[in-house]
Amino acid sequence: MMDGLDKVEKILIVTLVVSATAMLLLAGLSIYSYWYVGTHHDYGMKTVRTGDVTWVCLTDHGTTIGCDTVEEYR
Repeated sequence: MMDGLDKVEKILIVTLVVSATAMLLLAGLSIYSYWYVGTHHDYGMKTVRTGDVTWVCLTDHGTTIGCDTVEEYR
């Protein structure tokens, strides 16, 4: 199949195939990671003190969703 090609052309074809395969693999992993982060939540809570008021904040992947004062939950 590749008998009519010289050594440099064979190397270029192999390099092209390997590069294309690597790009497709990285693109697939990137799409998967964005899908996973978007569909699998990582909820957490943190407390923030401002003056004499303590706030409890709900977070998802480090982004604050909402806060409320602690006194309302007592």
